[in-house]
Amino acid sequence: MNLDDRIEALIKLEKSMDLDSGNYINARENAFLYNKWFTEKNTDKAVNAIKDEFLNKDKIKNWVSQYTLPNNPKLKNIGIIMAGNIPLVGFHDLLSVFISGNTAKIKLSGKDTVLMKYVIDLLYDINSEIKNHIKIEERLNDIDAIIATGSNNSFRYFEYYFGKYPNLIRKNRNGVAVLTGNENDDDLRALSQDILDYFGLGCRNISKIYVPKNYDFNPLLKILNEHQYLKEHNKYMNNYDYNLAISLLNKDKIYQNDVIFLKEDISYLSRIASVHFEEYNNIDEVKNRLNADNELIQVVASKSGKGIFFDREVAFGKTQIPALDEYADGVDTLEFLLSI
Repeated sequence: MNLDDRIEALIKLEKSMDLDSGNYINARENAFLYNKWFTEKNTDKAVNAIKDEFLNKDKIKNWVSQYTLPNNPKLKNIGIIMAGNIPLVGFHDLLSVFISGNTAKIKLSGKDTVLMKYVIDLLYDINSEIKNHIKIEERLNDIDAIIATGSNNSFRYFEYYFGKYPNLIRKNRNGVAVLTGNENDDDLRALSQDILDYFGLGCRNISKIYVPKNYDFNPLLKILNEHQYLKEHNKYMNNYDYNLAISLLNKDKIYQNDVIFLKEDISYLSRIASVHFEEYNNIDEVKNRLNADNELIQVVASKSGKGIFFDREVAFGKTQIPALDEYADGVDTLEFLLSI
């Protein structure tokens, strides 16, 4: 397949991922049976984001125009170890390997097999030659490079087994928001989506907020409490009850509502159904801290989203809608693939 063929297949995939089709509805229902975090709301949101941002014809062409992509490259086997924390989270890596012209050999996450197989089967139907470019594997043998995403523990495992190959190995990172106290209700409502979409399980979800000294948390808590649908999800509310109980026993400084609690903590990583907060006196201190902790942070959200605090900064409400060139960890996946 040449570059035009690959682009055409992706454009057709956008149309094939029809949220009203019986095949999609069946895949969505089966995905939920295997993973109760993959609700209808979350799966639809992930698919719509992929269709709008990753499979739009003009956006794809603008993206690839930034690189010198070979029309008919010498195929290399690129192993991809996918995460499964949110629906189709590994799609961008698959897309990058496919558009580069290489062969993707994929180790699926046990948490996200149904949806990924559904998308890959759609691609096979679009062009049978894609079966030579995208392969699902139980073991990643005969590879030339590896892209792997996992936890801090799995990072050490990946480095041990795959460190001899050119690699792009990712570990835990978190989303952070910076508030100044000048945010209106619309800003806070957008931020609430960054916090609670996908139950806060994504590395781009906001797990910590910086707030000015003596910040009034009541407006934010009120808006976060609008997400009452969370009370209908047993796994989420069990985590809320358990993690809240731990914080109460530890006598942590917390602010709570019906669906989430805010806990004073310097760590970027928060438990499910909680968000950490840290107060600041000087906004420049926050900027310096964020840049010093670059390797711990995936994205920063702010009212302006204009990179005032951090290179990978977006406006409230945009953390879970990354563009094609908003790469995980700020490492250009296509550039990595082209350098092999």
